[in-house]
Amino acid sequence: MIWEFIELTELMAWLSTLGGAFSALGDYQHACADTAGKISLHQMKLAFRLGDPSLVARCQLYFAISLIQRGEFATAKHIIQQVYRSARKQTEPETRLLKMCQGIWAKLRYEYDVHQRNVARKKT
Repeated sequence: MIWEFIELTELMAWLSTLGGAFSALGDYQHACADTAGKISLHQMKLAFRLGDPSLVARCQLYFAISLIQRGEFATAKHIIQQVYRSARKQTEPETRLLKMCQGIWAKLRYEYDVHQRNVARKKT
């Protein structure tokens, strides 16, 4: 079990690095955002196997970023709010997770505003 834990942890680190790279490119290419989202779902499965609820929540937030990059704002909003509310309910809320939610929420708002301006521009 210890070796499995070590291997899962190492795999999680590799996926995190790979997911971060695709996420960075996802701001410019939808295919990369899609790949980053798939990687975050694989990370989430590993986080469940590791039994780490905080890691699961972070993976959900990574997935929300990929949704924002693909213009799926409503679903991303739902995920961010769900993770934030769940984190706030903890007896000792994890500051890092709350700050991540706030940062991704800011990204959501910015990208949604840009999207709305582009839609308005196309109508005129």
